[in-house]
Amino acid sequence: MSGAICGVPLETVATEREDPRWCFGCRKRHGGTWTCRRPSFDTLMETGAWGWAEPFWEYRCDGCGDDRRAGFGGEYVWSEDDQ
Repeated sequence: MSGAICGVPLETVATEREDPRWCFGCRKRHGGTWTCRRPSFDTLMETGAWGWAEPFWEYRCDGCGDDRRAGFGGEYVWSEDDQ
């Protein structure tokens, strides 16, 4: 789980579908799902994790299950030097 603190149970609070786009892992166009996850209120009360166990969004391709929209698993930032 990217963005999560290890050992803190998480719950899903929202999901959003995304239109098909190119996946570098599958090498074709697939739709995907954005999922927002966070620790439950009970978990926050038990662990005192206020402030560092925040909600986060995670994208998963319908084909490979990874986020490979921007390359082979890494971040790619477009710049003028790339042209």
